[in-house]
Amino acid sequence: MDYRKEVDRLLDLEYGRKIDAAFRFGLIILGGVSLTLYTGSPMSLYWMAGLLVLHLIHFGYMRTRGDSCSRREVIISGATFWALVAGFIWLPAWMIVQEDPALRIGGAAGIGAILVFLIHRADRVLTILLGEIGVIGAAIAWILYETLLKIDSLSAQIGVAVTGGGLWVYFAVTMFTNRRIRVEAERAAQRSVQAQKMEAIGQLAGGVAHDFNNILTAVIGNLDLYEGLETEAERQAAVTEARMAAARAADLVQQLLAYARRSPMQVARRDVGALLEQLELLTRRLLPARITQTFEAPRDPLWVALDESQFITALVNLVVNARDAMPEGGALTVTARPVHLFTEDPQADGTVLAAGDYAEVTVADTGTGIPPEILRRVTEPFFTTKGVGQGSGLGLSMVEGFVRQSGGTLSINSSDEGTSMHLLLPIAAANGALDDTAAEMNANVPPSASVPSISLPGARPATKTAPAASAGATVEPEPVERRPQDLFPGLRYSA
Repeated sequence: MDYRKEVDRLLDLEYGRKIDAAFRFGLIILGGVSLTLYTGSPMSLYWMAGLLVLHLIHFGYMRTRGDSCSRREVIISGATFWALVAGFIWLPAWMIVQEDPALRIGGAAGIGAILVFLIHRADRVLTILLGEIGVIGAAIAWILYETLLKIDSLSAQIGVAVTGGGLWVYFAVTMFTNRRIRVEAERAAQRSVQAQKMEAIGQLAGGVAHDFNNILTAVIGNLDLYEGLETEAERQAAVTEARMAAARAADLVQQLLAYARRSPMQVARRDVGALLEQLELLTRRLLPARITQTFEAPRDPLWVALDESQFITALVNLVVNARDAMPEGGALTVTARPVHLFTEDPQADGTVLAAGDYAEVTVADTGTGIPPEILRRVTEPFFTTKGVGQGSGLGLSMVEGFVRQSGGTLSINSSDEGTSMHLLLPIAAANGALDDTAAEMNANVPPSASVPSISLPGARPATKTAPAASAGATVEPEPVERRPQDLFPGLRYSA
């Protein structure tokens, strides 16, 4: 059991939902003040003050836990909650045994509220659950004791005792049932996640084996041919083909590193609008004339800390996918705008996108769209709907890996009218904080993650180009000076 996760769950349940917490505290204050005015006794004021102190202790203890928690810390959190339950329930228990009907109704409402909350809380740790049942049982036993002293009829006493005891038994059974359902649901979820992991590993291993087998076939085949060729030109052609296959292997490794979020990144503070201008230069020749292009960027600079080469590569991947989705022509729209997340945004993989300022880059097309049944799989490695030889299935997985490593997220919306890909990237910190940002992005990158460059006959010097596969290069890119051909020498342009 992840005890840190359990403490976080309890903290969120008690204080995370601001509206719910404000409603509960508002009812406590309203009830305490009303009771003071009704009875003329300061007892309810003492009750409110005691609850406030207990809440501060409970919140402070859970809030100050470390990155990892032990079972003992979870039990202590539960014990402080037991004190909270006891501190709350004694006043409704006192009210319910009074002669005044108004106090009885108010006390019954308070008892009912705490029972519903405990059932909703659904604690998994058995010790905490038993403690909560024990506190409620003690309160019900005291109410029954005080009530039975006021009843003379034996049959009435038996009826009251059975009713009160039955309420406690039913509450206990409900708590244990909820715990069992939650535990079974968590186990089923873990089994499902494990099965999905194994499926993904199998698909990834199969895809890697298939692609590398094809590459090795080209390398070994050309090297075997080398010895049987007679002319120097034929031998040089065989060597060139083998080197080109090795370069494809290096590209494949780079895409896998990007998918795994372990691609080394050269982080710099870049204006998204300026980068879209570079992309527009690329797409003028990359896209056919039957596809209209629209690029929109804010007038003010939109600074983002990212690896420029990987960012452009990701957008090119999205543009190529959009082109392939519009074989009869259509419209491509690439936009950038600042957005603000007011609350944390949990992601499907369990990560949480922090609240704050972001740059949203959208690549939208008017193509055929993505069928709903495969939409959730499009970012899986080696998953592709294209024909053999038309796509590796690593494009979108590489894009998602780059965006996640950059601290953002990728979301996809699709319908019969087209598809839009949304890249959400955090706004860059001040220049002085870039080193920390780069270190955080590269925190999980092993020293061996860099892909060696492969020189081909007639290739340009590395210092004048910035191909997509050289994201780990030490030379910082110059975005304004380079031509599209220099950025992506391997792209095939269409008129």
